[in-house]
Amino acid sequence: MNDIATIEDNLSRLGKLYTDGDEKQKLVISSLLEEILSCKNMDDIHLQIDKMDEATDLPNRTALMRDISKLQDDAMLVMLHINQLEPIKQLYGFKMAREVIIDKCNKLKEIITEKEVTLYSLNLQKFAILIKNRTLFEKYLSILQYYIFNNIENSLFCTEDGEEIISDFTAGISYGNEHLHYMANIALQEALSLKERYKIYENKSEDMSSRKAVLSKHRVYKEALHDGRIVPYFQPIIDSKDGFVMKYEALARLELYDGTIVTPYDFLDAAIEDNTFEFFTRQMMQKVFQVYERNSVNFSINLTYKNINSQSMLDYIKNRLDKYGGDRITFEIVETEEIDDYEVVERFINMVKLYGSKISIDDFGSGYSNFTNLIKLNIDFLKLDGTLISKILTDEKSRFMVKGLIEFAKSTEIKTVAEFVSSYEIAQCVKELGVDYLQGYYYGEPKRALFYGLE
Repeated sequence: MNDIATIEDNLSRLGKLYTDGDEKQKLVISSLLEEILSCKNMDDIHLQIDKMDEATDLPNRTALMRDISKLQDDAMLVMLHINQLEPIKQLYGFKMAREVIIDKCNKLKEIITEKEVTLYSLNLQKFAILIKNRTLFEKYLSILQYYIFNNIENSLFCTEDGEEIISDFTAGISYGNEHLHYMANIALQEALSLKERYKIYENKSEDMSSRKAVLSKHRVYKEALHDGRIVPYFQPIIDSKDGFVMKYEALARLELYDGTIVTPYDFLDAAIEDNTFEFFTRQMMQKVFQVYERNSVNFSINLTYKNINSQSMLDYIKNRLDKYGGDRITFEIVETEEIDDYEVVERFINMVKLYGSKISIDDFGSGYSNFTNLIKLNIDFLKLDGTLISKILTDEKSRFMVKGLIEFAKSTEIKTVAEFVSSYEIAQCVKELGVDYLQGYYYGEPKRALFYGLE
């Protein structure tokens, strides 16, 4: 009789839930009933009944775990934690806290409109949203950001006395079709500890692989620096009028033990993070000056603001200029967006100008906020931003900008260099616009000094 009574009681509960529920909840209950009819014993029936949360009429944690286990395609799981609930219980009592929970539940129900999206109640402080359709991921991430987190009205609960209680959400988000609950919970705990609105789970094994790759890259760089395997490659810069080489730009490369050459993009971050960037620059500069000493042509050496802002690096540059001279050297200042103090740059320019050296500004013309400050400096060359040059045949705006920069440079008696000249058509176009010098693969790739007869 006890079993019969239990069944009747549970069926009554299900009937009430079905009557009061919306279409989606009725669909869930119907699905559960189908499973119940296939159950063979009372324990199974209790298990299915328990998949509905009584307070919110929502599928509970058991239902969520079941649905996750059935996933075949990638899904998105959002785990939501109600903040400030414990203080509300203490100040207003459990009944008020329950009303806040139900209010939160109703507001979440309002944002869920698709059948592929299900809202769950995990306990009295947590909800979960499972999105099974990949095309809806972005939509629900936006809803979280703008409707749940940045909408103050959704954080307010108004009591019968007109008092407003603030209670908002913190969320953990995960993607995939395995371990979704675990990953979302990890992200949620991280967001709570960092006091952030939400966190998206990041694959720690991928992070570990990335860290190992960085460490490996750093080790290779340190060994090359120690062994003197930072080597200069040279790329010609051509006079647009007669087609002769005006100078060679020195570009850093790293040589591996097997002779493989690695570009700066693969190791420069390691040099900067390691605080060995100055030693890297010194090694590179010394090798360029050795080539410079054996030839009578002009060379260009790259320097960053970090180099220029280091007194020990300035002393080293002065020492090299004292030894080798500098009348055929151009110092090319790169990454000028990082410049904080233009007086530092001005002092450097004044110092190297005493040796007859010239100054070039790299990547000029693309979104500079420091345009006014740069043009006040005593510079000799403007190297036009390569992204503008590469689009000059297909993008009208890039062409107009290049034309304007060239005209500006001519009016201030500054020579212009077009880099990224990769074809005859681009070369002809920038020549017609009046550029003074050209650089790019069309005229020559970066090669060892021997290739260009500089040894």
